[in-house]
Amino acid sequence: MEEKNKKKIIRIGKLEVERNAIIVLVIFIILFIAYVLSPNIYSITTAKYGKGSEKDDNNVRIALGEQNTEGRFLTYFQWYNVIHELGHGILIYNSDIKISPADEEQLVNDFAVAYWLYYGEEERINELRDIVEYACKNIKSDADDGVNYLEFAKANWGKSSFNTFNNYGWFQFNSVNESLNKEKDLETVLKEMGIRNVNIKSSKKLEYSIINEETSTQIINDAINNFHEWGIEFPKAYHKFSNNPNSNYSGNRKNFLGLYNLLEKF
Repeated sequence: MEEKNKKKIIRIGKLEVERNAIIVLVIFIILFIAYVLSPNIYSITTAKYGKGSEKDDNNVRIALGEQNTEGRFLTYFQWYNVIHELGHGILIYNSDIKISPADEEQLVNDFAVAYWLYYGEEERINELRDIVEYACKNIKSDADDGVNYLEFAKANWGKSSFNTFNNYGWFQFNSVNESLNKEKDLETVLKEMGIRNVNIKSSKKLEYSIINEETSTQIINDAINNFHEWGIEFPKAYHKFSNNPNSNYSGNRKNFLGLYNLLEKF
């Protein structure tokens, strides 16, 4: 009798383990399906002015100049660069072209410049030209004399030494300068991005009297509305800020169970 009770207890224990394993598997499958079906959200991070380390903030002053440094910083990162970041998103959701990371940066700079040439105010575009030209002359990178900015980026991409304000910044400012010099039109750039059958609406100037963290979010929303009018897919964008002037980046995220915005607050 005692032996039978032991076997019964063992059998019940096995059934309990199996049942728990099935429950865990079912929960995992449900969560996996929920993740797959979760809507995409595009996250854009931009840096605030004057919140970085003493070294980083000094590098910003060297790159942008001592006069109106904050205004020039905001024009570049909160006006121009947010469109650059959206260019990466257009590639993610609408294109299957395969190019190197450095070439992609050049392509989305071509896009951002073309976008602002089409929609931007001439005065602010001229300010951008001045900012970029000044930065190219004053940033001290590790690139050898005569080395092309794209060659330098391709040779050093992924190295920690490249991901500094001076090295990566030197590459980016030179890339933007090249895009400003080429002045490609918007439709041409979109085709180079692998985007076909777009319907770009009539040009309208997007005027923003003050550029700051609040208006940069509006710039993003206005741009996405324009993309939708062109027939380009783009999900909801989530805009957040960093105190590190090196932190200007973007990427696709899954808004799993609607938790993305909540988790980003912590």
